[in-house]
Amino acid sequence: MRTEQPHLKLAGVTRLDVRGKRGPLDVFVFDPHRLALPCWTLAVGDGAPALLVTLDRHFDLVPPANPRAVPARDAGLRAVDEHTRWELDDRNVDHILAAMEAGVISDVIAVARSHPGGAHHGDGWVDRNGEAHQILTAPTLDALLADPDTEALIQNARRIILDMDLDCFTSLSDADPTEVLPWPTDVIRGFLMPEDAWWNTLLPRCIAMTMACEPVHCGGMVRGNRLFEDVARVVFMELLGASLP
Repeated sequence: MRTEQPHLKLAGVTRLDVRGKRGPLDVFVFDPHRLALPCWTLAVGDGAPALLVTLDRHFDLVPPANPRAVPARDAGLRAVDEHTRWELDDRNVDHILAAMEAGVISDVIAVARSHPGGAHHGDGWVDRNGEAHQILTAPTLDALLADPDTEALIQNARRIILDMDLDCFTSLSDADPTEVLPWPTDVIRGFLMPEDAWWNTLLPRCIAMTMACEPVHCGGMVRGNRLFEDVARVVFMELLGASLP
């Protein structure tokens, strides 16, 4: 008898079954970051919305063009996936607030360094149903951990989704602003793991992790693939205590 596997319907998404010492079992990998939305929808299922912790180079906090057009998650995974691919911004910058509109994400902790055009700068978002969502932002995990609101959000969250964009681990060259420089492994490790107590609190509540590759922001296909390997070693082997996918 064939077992239904909804993630196989999500074109361009690879689902990894991770068996580490801590953290999520489900990891979804894809290229365009907006594909995180159907993955988050699948991970949350019929349960309560999850707190999102996202690490990126850009604050993907642009409001969707038509918030009321975003399907609620009870419309089904197919409706959310289709809307994500065809209606959300192809710059991949509005999926977080769209997830709030869909009832998938409750609040967000966003670590990033630049604001794309049209990004929402407030510390909260009120969705179409009048529900308020908290938005906590910082440029680094160190700065985030210095904010007392961070601990409160994590402690109060029963379900957490961890999200990473590989371009978080890149910088633009001072000599040529069009050139992307992937970080070496020791810099990635230092950025991700300033304090293990943070991860000890977060990871047991983490129901899924999403990883956006977006090679166009990571120096191209070859550099992007090498960066994925370096990030994977730190994330899967050192952070989660698992083997490489």
